[in-house]
Amino acid sequence: MDLGHHIYRLVLGGDLFLAPIGDKVKRVLDLGTGTGIWAMDFAETPPNCLFEVDDFESDWLFRQPFDFIHARELEGCISNNAQFFTRALQSLAPGGYLEMQAVHSEFKSDDNTKDKAENALLWMKTMVEGFSKFGKPLNVAPEWKKQMEEAGFVDVEQKILKVPIGSWPKDPKLKEIGKFQSVQEAQVITSYTPGIFSRILGWSDEEIQVFMAKVKKDLSDPSIHLYLPVYFIWGRKPE
Repeated sequence: MDLGHHIYRLVLGGDLFLAPIGDKVKRVLDLGTGTGIWAMDFAETPPNCLFEVDDFESDWLFRQPFDFIHARELEGCISNNAQFFTRALQSLAPGGYLEMQAVHSEFKSDDNTKDKAENALLWMKTMVEGFSKFGKPLNVAPEWKKQMEEAGFVDVEQKILKVPIGSWPKDPKLKEIGKFQSVQEAQVITSYTPGIFSRILGWSDEEIQVFMAKVKKDLSDPSIHLYLPVYFIWGRKPE
């Protein structure tokens, strides 16, 4: 998770968010915080940061509203998006912002080299299928802007940036991001594939191990120029 945080900061040029929250923010909520590194970076000093263990799919019981709610990588974690955005809106102070950050789970290329990555494409398609069967869809980021507006957020904006996989980009910044993302992608494959493919889709352990090796081979092929779209969506609660 800390590697993913480093990649996001590289993508944003060192920033933690894009929402125009101003400098008077006092109460901030980081949903799905993981290791807590984003929250600690935002707070600057750990005493300003408190952790609570709870399920954001259950009722939100915060007594005071927040000025800013940040949620990163919650794709595949939310079963009811409309309910989620309604709860977020209710938990914000008037004028407060919600920002969602997430990878859209679709390998892309601008030169059609993705067509050679048959195993990687099949892996992603199968992962999306598995999460859908689990009841928490994976490819939801493109829908979030509209759903935030429907929930009552205003001034909703969206920015989509590219995260390359591998060191193939010529641009030095993208090349650096791609090197880290290559490691991140290998970790994701190793961590998530066994559970989804075995328990939900019924693959055998042998089938999974063989397939993961093929997928990693595709992703390490320098002639295949894959990248992932990363969505940043933010909106404001009306005054």
